[in-house]
Amino acid sequence: MHKLILYLIDLITICAAYIFAMLLRFHGLVDTAHNQWMTLFFLLIMIPIVFYFYDLYNHLLYTQRPRIFFKFMKAWLVTLLLYVVVGFLTKYYFLIESRIFITFFYIFALILFFFIRIICAKKILEYYFKYTGRILCCKYIGAPELFKPLERFFKNNGVTGLKLVCREETDTEHNTQQEIFLYSEAETFERLYNEIKENTRHGMVVHVASLLFKELDLKWEWCSFNGAPVYTFHQKENQFWRERIKRCIDFFGALFCLFILAPFFLLISIAIKLDSRGPVIYKQKRCGKGGKTFTFYKFRSMYEHEKPETVLEAEFNHYRNSRVSKMEILDSEYITPIGKILRKTSIDEWPQFINILKGEMSLIGPRPHRPHEVKYYKEWHRDRLSVNQGLTGLWQIYGRGEIPSDRSIFLDLIYVINRSLSLDIKLLFQTIPAVVLGKGAY
Repeated sequence: MHKLILYLIDLITICAAYIFAMLLRFHGLVDTAHNQWMTLFFLLIMIPIVFYFYDLYNHLLYTQRPRIFFKFMKAWLVTLLLYVVVGFLTKYYFLIESRIFITFFYIFALILFFFIRIICAKKILEYYFKYTGRILCCKYIGAPELFKPLERFFKNNGVTGLKLVCREETDTEHNTQQEIFLYSEAETFERLYNEIKENTRHGMVVHVASLLFKELDLKWEWCSFNGAPVYTFHQKENQFWRERIKRCIDFFGALFCLFILAPFFLLISIAIKLDSRGPVIYKQKRCGKGGKTFTFYKFRSMYEHEKPETVLEAEFNHYRNSRVSKMEILDSEYITPIGKILRKTSIDEWPQFINILKGEMSLIGPRPHRPHEVKYYKEWHRDRLSVNQGLTGLWQIYGRGEIPSDRSIFLDLIYVINRSLSLDIKLLFQTIPAVVLGKGAY
């Protein structure tokens, strides 16, 4: 319901900014400009979608208004860019072309959104939770001495819609328990993951505070307590329809990409052949969902050589047991000149659309590991094999080859717990700047 309140606020704000811009530019509203109603419809759809992907319908973020402000400014600039780009590509076939109108609308929208979303929305949400009786009980798990400070934090931030209660209270009034707040003092990602996994069973929403989140740099926190970022985890119980819809998206998405990229496949193949001897497509055994092996495709980016299995296992164990990044153990002298370009731009991954088409992989998910790596998995690592392995995911976007093993595994497991269609779509869009910037590519 609180998301609906924010959504209605946005619709009213968009309509108000649109009316002001129309009156100033065209001196009227009824049939005064070509495509005026299609433009309004486009704005009412496009702006809330962008806001959604910037997490601006998450009421918990209102515990830190500066964060909301910076997110809003980024989202507002993206909506302006999208309007201009869509208008340019369609030659303003269904949008108002007037630059004065566009300027007026976005200036008024900025002013109104700043006043309503940044200044007023927190008070509106606090009033909603306080006077409608929709405050949820949140069971506290953690050090007893931190309960009182956290309880005061929730009382002072009514916008969360949560009331912190201790374990004893929920034991006697278990029916009131709705969510969990876990303050973890875990010193390793293995222990932290096991604590999260234990508490996210049965679809429970769990807010987790941990100093280890600082090492991830995800910026998913909705607040910090004692310097520990707080992330929210929610493992949805029924994934049946999500998996079916995701498979459809994977199939048609891969088919579309292969169709669009087909001419480039030919050019890349010629370049690889001219650069060095060997096959164009490099085939390798990887482990998919449930540990089942499949043939994994990549454009060849290295000179032909094959390391003994014992050497591969030794390198992986060094990477797994130390805090070095994967880039530090890579034999870069084996990479071909063309291969360096393919790897930096992630073009070498394009043939994996074939794996996706065959159902062996997904667009979004943990990266598939080789059998010798899966062989030495720790027990907590194995949960990453509970879903289809992916072309891109959290690891690719937030560090890739720059982060050590335990962090990369934990990022994959964050996805496994929180996976949803909306998260998949967000990660797809976030992959684009990560690929363009070549962050962590090796």
